Amino acid sequence: MENWEMHVLPLLPAQLAKELQAGELAGAEEIRIRVGRPAQVLGRYPRTLQWTPDSAMCQEVLLRLCRQSIYAYGPELAACYITLPGGVRVGLSGRIAGTGEEARLVSATGFNIRLARAIPGCADPLMDLLLGPLGMRSTLLLSPPGAGKTTMLRDAARQLSLMGMKVCVADERRELAGCDDGVPTLDIGPCTDVLEGCKKAQAMSMLVRGMGPEVLVTDELAGQADADAVMEAAGCGVRILASAHGDGWEDLKRRKSIYQLIQAGCFAQVILLRRQAGQPPQLEIVYRTKEEACG
Repeated sequence: MENWEMHVLPLLPAQLAKELQAGELAGAEEIRIRVGRPAQVLGRYPRTLQWTPDSAMCQEVLLRLCRQSIYAYGPELAACYITLPGGVRVGLSGRIAGTGEEARLVSATGFNIRLARAIPGCADPLMDLLLGPLGMRSTLLLSPPGAGKTTMLRDAARQLSLMGMKVCVADERRELAGCDDGVPTLDIGPCTDVLEGCKKAQAMSMLVRGMGPEVLVTDELAGQADADAVMEAAGCGVRILASAHGDGWEDLKRRKSIYQLIQAGCFAQVILLRRQAGQPPQLEIVYRTKEEACG
């Protein structure tokens, strides 16, 4: 049984869990649940299930995923996601109540259960690009959603840690390390420290000040606060390995807060990751500084 099965299946309605276990789960990447439509398993062997939830069933799924305490997940529900132990992130759609900081998802009609797994060795092609004559290159991994950048970052952190580097992970959504009460459930290496459960900008700043990392790893940079934290860490001599959403250089240039990090020299290279479901990843260098290109 995979790590995600241990954490996810007990939280799902019995009929759905039974049908999932009766089929092929190897290579599964997402479980999609939508009110009034059959549930789906997406990945290497996509299939449509018989279980078709109504509104009450979807609300039951939400309660089960929140362990019967919606209020305990208030900040996450405000952002329309839940992170389960094992690094499994559940995207949510439905009805929002309240406005501004008081907005909360109160009625869920759709779930995207993204099945996290550690894949040792999946970052081997990335490692060949990370390590150069001048040492580790600070790198931004760019990809559209669902291409596997979190899985690749996780394995890269593990491999850097195995090399003896002091690695720190700012894990805002608890996906990289899959922490359960602060303890990683996924292999991120023996020399890796994790700070989870707070905004990544805050986590990056605290890790630089308190843990003295050689390498700082974080996922899905977005907005000025994240950019400022990366700028601060890079200015302290810390190597950065981070990801952001985008499908190419032109997409990155439209994201002003992230693009300014390239202009400031915080990243030595930008690597584009593309992958079709069930297929191996494809990496392409879309930017590298002149110093690294010559090195």
